[in-house]
Amino acid sequence: MRPIRVVHVPTKHLYVEHLSGLDPTDAPGFASLEDVSPAGFAPGPWSPPATLDPAWISDNASRFDLMHVHFGFESFSLPHLIACCDALDAAGRPLVYTVHDLENPQLIDQTHHEQQLDVLMARATEITTLTASAAREITSRWGRRVTVIKHPHLLTGSATEPESIPEPGATPIAVIGMHLGDLRPGTDPLLFTSNLIDAIRSVRREGFLVEAEIHIRPEVRDEPARRAVEELCRRADGVRLLEHARSSDSDLSGSVAALDACVLPYRHGTHSGWIELCFDLAVPVLAPVGGHWLDQHHEPGAVTAFDPGSVESLAAAITATITDRAGEDRYSLRMRRRRQRQQQGRVIARTHLDVYRSALDRAAAVTR
Repeated sequence: MRPIRVVHVPTKHLYVEHLSGLDPTDAPGFASLEDVSPAGFAPGPWSPPATLDPAWISDNASRFDLMHVHFGFESFSLPHLIACCDALDAAGRPLVYTVHDLENPQLIDQTHHEQQLDVLMARATEITTLTASAAREITSRWGRRVTVIKHPHLLTGSATEPESIPEPGATPIAVIGMHLGDLRPGTDPLLFTSNLIDAIRSVRREGFLVEAEIHIRPEVRDEPARRAVEELCRRADGVRLLEHARSSDSDLSGSVAALDACVLPYRHGTHSGWIELCFDLAVPVLAPVGGHWLDQHHEPGAVTAFDPGSVESLAAAITATITDRAGEDRYSLRMRRRRQRQQQGRVIARTHLDVYRSALDRAAAVTR
């Protein structure tokens, strides 16, 4: 018996690439088709997926058993998305949809995204998401049964080797990092920069040796906001602004691993890849209340919540994190989490296989 043939949208995304570790007793398992990139785009997770197209679906239905959508539909119109679902139905190929984003962090106006969600929630044979709280919201809003599957590990490449990961604490000064990237709409750079500066000032007044480093890209989506962030940092003590291009995965892992904690500057969103990376690196995360990212990891110290509108709340979260700094053994924590992730990986892959089998069984029942 051959494996279940899955078209992942997209295939070149770490979530999909890490659906590994399938227990051999679950053979034949499932296999992903190679990504198909449209003309003019390099293969990758953020190019428009050529497979999410009604003509491609109709022409290639014999090559796959089901389609699993993660990302990539945001650039398409509602009629196009509906036509894709119609093509899958006509070919007898079920749709599985993993809800990563109930709110799209790339957008301010969520109207189109919510309309797309309405289509996918209605047309998907099986729906999965990353957290129990997101599943409850989906059931409440759309009445759908949801399978919760945790996000697989994110740490990859040479950065997974313990000797390549730096330890914080080489100096007595604790470093709190915040990555603003290219100032995508899901972040609030001015609020979080201002609050982090004030929180660092407050914590330093209490006698703690702490400073912040704020990372930003040279090219951003909001140039006035970047200039305002630069001015705030220029006038602040104990805060460094680091402007640099997008880092490689290895360089990013090394930079983040050296931090004592990482602040997430989220205005809105649902789940966070940053939390997954920091968990792999054993870096505490300070996350604003909101979305469903606080439900991703419940291990004590992994994620500390704060009120995004309160300097005092952020200062308290920083103080709580750096107070535990002296006794923290990052190496042991990373190794334990790596073993935990390996065990979870087998469960994640087996659960995907169960979802795929269920989708195929339900699709077959419809055609009888």
